Amino acid sequence: MCIRIIGAGNHRYAHIGDVIVAVIKEAVPNMPLERSEIIRAVIVRTCKELKRDNGMIIRYDDNAAVVIDQEGNPKGTRVFGAIARELRQLNFTKIVSLAPEMIKYDKAIPRIGSRRNGRIGSRKNGRRIPKGIIHVQASFNNTIVTVTDVRGRVVSWASAGTSGFKGTRRGTPYAAQAAALNAIRTVVNQGMQRAEVMIKGPGLGRDAALRAIRRSGILLSFVRDVTPMPHNGCRPPKKRRV
Repeated sequence: MCIRIIGAGNHRYAHIGDVIVAVIKEAVPNMPLERSEIIRAVIVRTCKELKRDNGMIIRYDDNAAVVIDQEGNPKGTRVFGAIARELRQLNFTKIVSLAPEMIKYDKAIPRIGSRRNGRIGSRKNGRRIPKGIIHVQASFNNTIVTVTDVRGRVVSWASAGTSGFKGTRRGTPYAAQAAALNAIRTVVNQGMQRAEVMIKGPGLGRDAALRAIRRSGILLSFVRDVTPMPHNGCRPPKKRRV
């Protein structure tokens, strides 16, 4: 929990690169940091968007900070998640060296091409994607296959409808197989060799899409079923009275 921002006067909110004084609310047992301990930390990620001078807007999914000492060096030896290049400009070089990834685009990301034929971008795109994530959404009426990179940016997608199937044929396993092949064909040409598969939905095409993905030659790291399951969720409808 943040107590105050160092060198920011009466500012109520901290931004990326600000040094704060905080108190630890929860701590893992047998660790150097204990609960209710007062620490110094530097903000490395915020849910609030950060706008750069070139017009690029950066926003993370969570708020994160790195515990530092009085000299600004990190107390830990590992930093999880991506950080922004603004930390390097503020001389937090040791934190940057520990981070697995740094967002350092100096130019605005160009707009990717149209969604024609179920693909985003052109076949002549030279970006190499060695690893990605394949999302399979199988419903009773359609099967949608979306391929993204490790950052979640969509590279290719296809569905049973865009593959030429109409009406009730969109929910068949053969339509799901064709959709998976159409979505993977683009990323195979871009050099994808490893992928993770996320399957969602109770449709008939989930197994057929998975078989098509395995036959494509891409090495699968793992296959995970992310179908949401209710845990005493919504109240079921009243039983029909006959």
